[in-house]
Amino acid sequence: MSLRKEAISGVRWTSISSAILAFIGITQLSILTHFLSPTDYGLMAIVMAVIGFGRIFSDMGISNAIIHKQNTTHDQLSSLYWLNVGSGVLLFLIVSGLSSLVSGFYNQPELTELLVILSTTFIIIAFGNQFKILFQKELRFDLIAKIEITSAVGAFIVAVICAVSGGGVYAIVFGSLAAALVSTGLYMFYGMKVHRPSFTFNVPDIRFYLNFGLFQMGENTVNYLNSQFDVILIGKLLGVEELGIYSVAKSLSMRPAQIVNPIITRVAFPVMAKVKDDTERLRSIYLKIINYLSTVNFPIYIAISILAEPIVLILFGEKWAASIIILQILAIYGAVRSISNPIGSLQLAKGRADMGFYWNLGLFFLYPTAIYIGSNWGLVGVAYAIVGLMFFLIIPGWYLLVQPLCGAGLGIYLVQIIKPMILSAIAGGVAFATTAFTTNSILQILYVGVTGMIIYGFLLIKFNRSFVDDLKEFRS
Repeated sequence: MSLRKEAISGVRWTSISSAILAFIGITQLSILTHFLSPTDYGLMAIVMAVIGFGRIFSDMGISNAIIHKQNTTHDQLSSLYWLNVGSGVLLFLIVSGLSSLVSGFYNQPELTELLVILSTTFIIIAFGNQFKILFQKELRFDLIAKIEITSAVGAFIVAVICAVSGGGVYAIVFGSLAAALVSTGLYMFYGMKVHRPSFTFNVPDIRFYLNFGLFQMGENTVNYLNSQFDVILIGKLLGVEELGIYSVAKSLSMRPAQIVNPIITRVAFPVMAKVKDDTERLRSIYLKIINYLSTVNFPIYIAISILAEPIVLILFGEKWAASIIILQILAIYGAVRSISNPIGSLQLAKGRADMGFYWNLGLFFLYPTAIYIGSNWGLVGVAYAIVGLMFFLIIPGWYLLVQPLCGAGLGIYLVQIIKPMILSAIAGGVAFATTAFTTNSILQILYVGVTGMIIYGFLLIKFNRSFVDDLKEFRS
């Protein structure tokens, strides 16, 4: 199978997986918000921020190095596998040991037990992570999709049963544990058939991967902190209940990009890695990715901003009404953030994890400053602060990252973003006008959805025909 056909197949399977995972995720969120309180979600937001930070170190940043380097020996993979397992055990011990300090910082004693329980996922995931990376490198996205769907279904069943039984915040905890156990078990079952790690560990043999991983790990660390500074600071400055309201709105606003972006970027990285020495081809692929993501994400985010009130009231209920305005603002943040995501794939394909590290190190000082200033005006102030910062970073991001890596000029880069933005705004404006015909929430969603899709589809055919033609090829 040619690289292009493999990429198209990968996109199809990732699309199927993303769509199903999105449905499961939104359904689970909708059900759980009726049984859990804003305080429960605030606690879980803190726990997941800590666990997510720990997972950055779970493989020492070497997963992407395996994809970047086209030839890796059996002994090297074996050494890297046991490095994964060892780091998983170490992280479990560290996070468990620091759990009381975290609970003391937020003055929430329940955080200690929650962190100890969820930190076991470091050990669980470590046994299956390398197999997932190898499947991704070989573009086996069909198998990855099936495993992700199965684990998500398992997590959903466990979480809902626990929530209905009165488990409170532990519904999310046990659901996360179930997902880790199911996915790791399946990755090991299929992975052992193609690669069975030997009991060997040779540091000199994996020196390249460790050097690559150090920059990757450094970049991921500061990048993750930048993305979680709002959670960390809101919980401390405004309280856990306010954090719960914010985290639900943020979770929903991030959902479209979490669904759409991996469809492209998870396939794009290994594909880019295979053509990393052909700058012209690499630039063409990157610009297409930006155009695809802008074309798909922007209209979705405009629809979320328009329909924030009926979405929140239908999915979560009246007690979450305070999150409506936050969702409207964060929808803009999600749209802008979605187009910055592919830069990471471009950096890794070129083996320049160092560039991402230094970029995110600079942002490390900007994000907390913006959030702290915005917190003087409550949750709304924080939301506006991070939106403003995202807009400010568009041009510097192109100048310092995109242009040096693939040579894309500013004009052609901005066209990939601005054209879909204008088309989405026109379709959104027409769709918004239809909300005046009814006050019924379901009808408003229906009117905006149908009108917006019709208008946007017409505009795409007229002004972004290349996207439509490429879409036909993916469907054929």
